[in-house]
Amino acid sequence: MRLSKRIYAIANAVNKGETAADIGTDHGYVPMLLIKNAVSPRVIMSDISEGSLAKAAQTFRLCGLDADPGDFRIGDGLDTIEPGEVDTVIIAGLGGHTIADILTADIHKSMSFKRLVLQPRKHSGNLRYALYTNGWNISDEILVPEGKFVCEIICAVADRDMLPGSRRQAPYPEDDIRWKYPEAIVKADRELAAKRIAWKTGSISEEIHNLRRSSHDRDDLIRKLEADRDYLEELIR
Repeated sequence: MRLSKRIYAIANAVNKGETAADIGTDHGYVPMLLIKNAVSPRVIMSDISEGSLAKAAQTFRLCGLDADPGDFRIGDGLDTIEPGEVDTVIIAGLGGHTIADILTADIHKSMSFKRLVLQPRKHSGNLRYALYTNGWNISDEILVPEGKFVCEIICAVADRDMLPGSRRQAPYPEDDIRWKYPEAIVKADRELAAKRIAWKTGSISEEIHNLRRSSHDRDDLIRKLEADRDYLEELIR
């Protein structure tokens, strides 16, 4: 069975000995690795439909692995697990807004787990903003290549000094580029971060060029984009 570097990186983000729940497990590849490599003593696999969950069960059968039938659960988001039932919650392959919605639907339950391992397909900046304002601290940033893309894995822990349901004041607005491109991603993997940043700075430069050709006054937007580009270029110097 050939798996992507993304799948291995998500599994590697789980600490040895932690129980886990994989929300939206699909083929169950991450739980399979966690059980096969004796990382987790138990992994709950959750997906939205019986058909989706059947793929995970088939993966386990093909790999000759046993799993408690009760650990295959049909349901939406975190509805399938109890507060504190596992150490780590994994949510991978969904958009950042969707992951944030799953976590904030029941803040008390979400903050009952020790760790979150999250892999947003897009809108990672919005997810980081939601994590920060709702009381999670990002403990690790991981970058991993997948084809021509660079995937982000965000690990977070609940701030136990905060009351569940309270909110932190963010240091900058949700649309600020620092949520999407924090300094920590450069420390995670400078080469992969530089690849992502180079693409973004090129996109910003093209947008600035087009705005300058506009017949309308776009000076405010141009200044913002130039500031964003300067920030990104400084990150990889």
